[in-house]
Amino acid sequence: MIILASKSQLRKLIIEASGLPYKVVTKEVDERSIEDANPTKTAEEIVEMLARTKANAVANNFVNNPVIAADTFAVLPDGTRLHKAKSLEESIKLSLRQSGKTITVNTGTAIAYKDKLMTSLTTTKITYLPFDEQTIRYLFQLNQSAQRRNAALGFFIDAPGFTLVERIDGSYLGAMGLPMEKVRQQLVELGYNGD
Repeated sequence: MIILASKSQLRKLIIEASGLPYKVVTKEVDERSIEDANPTKTAEEIVEMLARTKANAVANNFVNNPVIAADTFAVLPDGTRLHKAKSLEESIKLSLRQSGKTITVNTGTAIAYKDKLMTSLTTTKITYLPFDEQTIRYLFQLNQSAQRRNAALGFFIDAPGFTLVERIDGSYLGAMGLPMEKVRQQLVELGYNGD
């Protein structure tokens, strides 16, 4: 059985859709402190570091089970990292910064299994159509769940916000937070056969 070291509802949906047996086990990791302690690291390096930290935090209790962790950052064209919004108003501001732009979504994954640790980075470009505040507020009304507003993107690309996406270059699942195409390949490379 796979251990998913993530509270993300989307990651749970993705791994569930893969058909692989799993359960969720998480430990608190202060993501912002790790990022702040490494100011010279790129967004790509930070997401891999955070994924590794999350996997290691849980792996000690599950040596014979693969532990999968992930972290995702979206980055604006000017290099600004988008962090999880803490309120609806913050989500709206975050979303408006992406209007008409191509953002880069970096997802770092880490799999700890039998004293091995494998990390990877998936980079996806999402180009948004221009949109305004009224449109975003309407989309948030359609999707009232607070978890749906907690993504690094401000809104998820699988929810009503997908109508604002002009183009996706790269891994759709990576942009959603768990590139299962890469994860499945890594599980095979680590010797996991589904037992």
